Amino acid sequence: MCFSAEETALIDGIIVSYFAPQSVSEPIRLRYFKTHKHLQEETIDRTDLLNIRSALLFLAPEFRDSVQTGKEIQSLIAKTSSMLKDH
Repeated sequence: MCFSAEETALIDGIIVSYFAPQSVSEPIRLRYFKTHKHLQEETIDRTDLLNIRSALLFLAPEFRDSVQTGKEIQSLIAKTSSMLKDH
């Protein structure tokens, strides 16, 4: 199982928007930069999946008012959790 192009774009957009700015601590930025790079290269590993799930769980409440985006994020959380079980 892997992420579709649309799912990858949503995940990567979240990472770049929320975890890459200079206002984010350097260790967090570096951690998510690696995940961003692996998403682009299609070489995600277990650590990346954990980072993705953490990011989605952390930000999910922010998208409660956006029904479509909220559903997509919940779906990605479930898919990432499933991928972690298989990985």
